Amino acid sequence: MRAISSTGGWIAGVALVALLAAPGPAGAQTPRTLVEFGAPVYPAYEGWYENPDGTITLLAGYFNGNTEEVVDVPVGENNYLEPGSADQGQPTRFAPGRAWGVFTIRIPGDDRNARITWHLTANGETTSIPFHLDPQWIIEPLRDAANGNEPPTIRFDSGGEGFTGPPIGIAREMTATAGAPLDLAVWTTDVKPEVEVRPFAARRRRPALILRWHVLRGPGEVEFAEPVQEFEESSDQNPTTTATFTEPGEYILRVEALDETGDGGSGFQCCWTSAHVRVTVSE
Repeated sequence: MRAISSTGGWIAGVALVALLAAPGPAGAQTPRTLVEFGAPVYPAYEGWYENPDGTITLLAGYFNGNTEEVVDVPVGENNYLEPGSADQGQPTRFAPGRAWGVFTIRIPGDDRNARITWHLTANGETTSIPFHLDPQWIIEPLRDAANGNEPPTIRFDSGGEGFTGPPIGIAREMTATAGAPLDLAVWTTDVKPEVEVRPFAARRRRPALILRWHVLRGPGEVEFAEPVQEFEESSDQNPTTTATFTEPGEYILRVEALDETGDGGSGFQCCWTSAHVRVTVSE
């Protein structure tokens, strides 16, 4: 178990709405009042969408009800999916607050009755959430039909492959040495929507682009020199930072680019991009 600084009280309301709207056991359990330590972690099913090849992508995140405690739950009897492999790319490290679009599962498109369940036990409490293909849970993470907005693009080389929308597989492989800073650099681009996205009247305008680094999995601590970077211009940015790993082993990092719609596209799942980076750390 680990502790980090609070991420802010507004997350609680967003997470509560998401969890109460979810079907199944996790949706039936109302999160307690936020505490610093000892609260459970709730898996969150966020919707599904069809891919051009006919397959279907399921999208999930989580809500850690602690304001300070980072919860580690390795894949196994306390963190597994079924049917199929217990390990389907879900996180094993859960930072405080609500995390949107953390991982995806791709399934064949010909089984509209498919149902996968994520079981998670943290701080002695078990929650489960079913992934399903209810038409009411269709999302549009790659383009907002209402205003033409699209997610930012992340590249790991200036002219390299671009990644947009939810994370699919491992986008980048890297190596590092424990205790030595690893340089992390991305190149981002973003196109303004056809119709301007306006913030709610009661809120200040968000930065045009926010880039954040998270730990999805890993045996040790990871310190980012700049875990969050904000930009007033959304196009052609080159955010750089470093990550230092305390222990050797395999880590999965998640880099996230948000446009003005904010976390989870303000709950509508567009428009943001997330990509997974695997780092093999030696002694």
